[in-house]
Amino acid sequence: MRQLKPEVVEQRKKDLLQWVIHYYVKNSRPVSSAVIAEEAGMGLSPATIRNILQELEDEGFLRQPHASSGREPTDEGYRFFVDYLIDVQRLASDEQESIECQYRDRVEELDALLSETSKLLSKVSHGAGLVLSPQMREQVLRRLEIIPMAGKNALAILVTEAGQVRHWPIRLDFSPTSRQTNVLNRFLNDTIRGCSIKDAQPIVMAQLRKMEREFRELTGLVDGLLREVGHIVEPEPLYVDGADNILSYAEDIGDIASVQSLMRVFNEKRRLTGLLENELSLKRSSQIIGAPRAKPRVSIGVESGLPELKDLSLVTTTYKYHDRVMGVLGILGSKRMEYSRMMSLVDCLSDIVTRQMATWEEDSFGG
Repeated sequence: MRQLKPEVVEQRKKDLLQWVIHYYVKNSRPVSSAVIAEEAGMGLSPATIRNILQELEDEGFLRQPHASSGREPTDEGYRFFVDYLIDVQRLASDEQESIECQYRDRVEELDALLSETSKLLSKVSHGAGLVLSPQMREQVLRRLEIIPMAGKNALAILVTEAGQVRHWPIRLDFSPTSRQTNVLNRFLNDTIRGCSIKDAQPIVMAQLRKMEREFRELTGLVDGLLREVGHIVEPEPLYVDGADNILSYAEDIGDIASVQSLMRVFNEKRRLTGLLENELSLKRSSQIIGAPRAKPRVSIGVESGLPELKDLSLVTTTYKYHDRVMGVLGILGSKRMEYSRMMSLVDCLSDIVTRQMATWEEDSFGG
């Protein structure tokens, strides 16, 4: 009897595993050896197919829900499938063009961009779209101004380099003259440009102490203003759309208690935010300036670190502003998702968000 080379045997096993997982993802039912013999077109005998399936089950890539049923992939099987797809992911050109069209109308503020991106991810994937907003205190300031209103009232406006805009009313201890306001705004923006929000207050206060006496009464105003900057309401940290899409494949999740636990995770958002923030920290610590964007990352089941996501898969990647990793976006869905397409979707959206942010020009107030 002719013996096959070990590498041929191993490749045949991989090909069969890929076919089984692809069939299961497409049809959502366990795969029998008879189906493989009839439809796979691999030229293998039924006995050989059964032997290979048993080996894949013994190695933890497949499982048999019932003694008389076919096989379905385990988390290890999905992991093998995803690792194989990472290097061959493609997004159909017509689908990519459709996504590009969603961004043709210029989105000027980061909050709107990230909100629309989470909606689009949900729409095209039929899963839940997730986009983690940049951490506000870490962002670099582009502009900070005070616009005087009636009496001692004023409006403070803040713009970051990443395109986030915040404004809030403040009550002053005195009614500033237009000259004082103009001097203050010029001073603030000459001093804080390029600083992070968390570093702005000590830098500005150090400069203020050097100013002439006529501007010293502004010290209290600037100190209070920059203290408020550090405590302003944070932007929505996590944009989530399409959580209810998860319910369309609730049979994959398990009993009603598991579904309820998963919905609580969506409603609270805190743990999902922490999950994506951990990934953001890892990407920032390992990023190399000028390096190409990292490939999408796939977390299958418990790989995500959240027990409630044990029956789901999470596909994520990062987006950048001026070569700096700013946030994370991704898709959460069934383990039976089309991994190649989902990886291409998040990769495509990351590229669009990164390019959109790069086009924003410096804003100016008052014309």
